Amino acid sequence: KDLAKVQTFAPTGDTEIVPVWTQEYMNQTVTVQAITTNHIGGHASYRVNTPVGSVVIGGDASNDDQNYETRTTSTSSQVELLAQGADVLVTSTVHPIFRPGGPSNYRPLFYNRQSAANDVGDMADRAGVATVMLSHLIPSLGAAMFSVTVVPGGPLDVTDYEIAVREGGYQGQVLVGTDLLSHRLYESDKSWR
Repeated sequence: KDLAKVQTFAPTGDTEIVPVWTQEYMNQTVTVQAITTNHIGGHASYRVNTPVGSVVIGGDASNDDQNYETRTTSTSSQVELLAQGADVLVTSTVHPIFRPGGPSNYRPLFYNRQSAANDVGDMADRAGVATVMLSHLIPSLGAAMFSVTVVPGGPLDVTDYEIAVREGGYQGQVLVGTDLLSHRLYESDKSWR
């Protein structure tokens, strides 16, 4: 039996959400949708809709097609569209301490290809997302260095990332990607809306 079924999709524009997969099971429907996003050629972000909730997997999507010095946000408008009313947004992030011109000397090219944690908070607030789950953190939790860049002020912890997301105005639940972090959706979780 096949372990995976590869499904391709061909969006016609950068704001088109494409249905990728639908499965009916015991009178319940699970769907997967996708949208192309900025990061590298062929990058996409996904939304999984289940009877108990929806999860958006933003990946490394960012607003990297604009100059980091003049853009108003580092987050992807495509991911924001996909994340409208989602229960969980899983996304990679860079801490704003690594911003260009800041104390870290982190390369602007690399910073520009990620979504800053404070911008993720702002986007999640606008999109009405219940829970933000950060993954693929730059810099990593507890690391004094990221690649060749020293983390100014020493290693960051979960609280540093939570504060950065809250600086974007987000008031929902923030989960910071420690190893093997998981989150379960329950129908009763919708009471916050």
